[in-house]
Amino acid sequence: MKAALFVGGWEGHDPTAFADWYRDLLLANGFTVDVYDTLEPLERPGDLADLDLITPIWSSARSGHREEFGNMTKAQEDGLLKLIGDGCGIAGWHGHMGDAFRDRPTYHFLIGGQFVAHPPGWPDNLQPAEDYIDYDVTICRPDDPIVQGIRSFRLKSEQYYMLVDPSNEVLATTTFSGDHLWWIEGTVIPVVWKRRWDKGRVFYCSIGHELADLKTSQVTEIIRRGALWAARSAV
Repeated sequence: MKAALFVGGWEGHDPTAFADWYRDLLLANGFTVDVYDTLEPLERPGDLADLDLITPIWSSARSGHREEFGNMTKAQEDGLLKLIGDGCGIAGWHGHMGDAFRDRPTYHFLIGGQFVAHPPGWPDNLQPAEDYIDYDVTICRPDDPIVQGIRSFRLKSEQYYMLVDPSNEVLATTTFSGDHLWWIEGTVIPVVWKRRWDKGRVFYCSIGHELADLKTSQVTEIIRRGALWAARSAV
């Protein structure tokens, strides 16, 4: 089995360290792994037809006070859509997958959602650590194999507010307080979901701003199971 990691983007998300961690996780579960620092191979989907799983580790880049997001060409998006539609899986987490390629709405149709905020906010006068809050992750489909046996847990990190596709199969959620934005108090937002895209499978988890988040035991297991579920063939 083979997985391709497309690595790049904002260094604040430390893509190389994430790729190293994820590569080791996949190797331990029977995959062979190719790592790229460009999306250019997607332009030739025929050359990637033997892939079982793709994970984009791609995100935003800061330039002064303006956010610039990793871009994907139309040819690259078309190649990715063909690969997933033909049965290759896609799995990923946080902004690396859910906050990339904002110029490509069909990509977010594929993923099933898009990041929009993490209250207390994203203003320039906040240091990154000030965006971290304690929040609960609630397992809502305990019978699903990806989260079976994993209890709801508490995490201190960025709590992602996302726009999501109602056709997603949601496996875990988080509920927002009104401490920072009073009008969203009680809003329930998906954290972990899976979905189909033609013959392919899609898995996403919004946790993962720092590598320590992914090393949380519950999160590691969810990511591991989600990748295995999304892959074209069983390990």
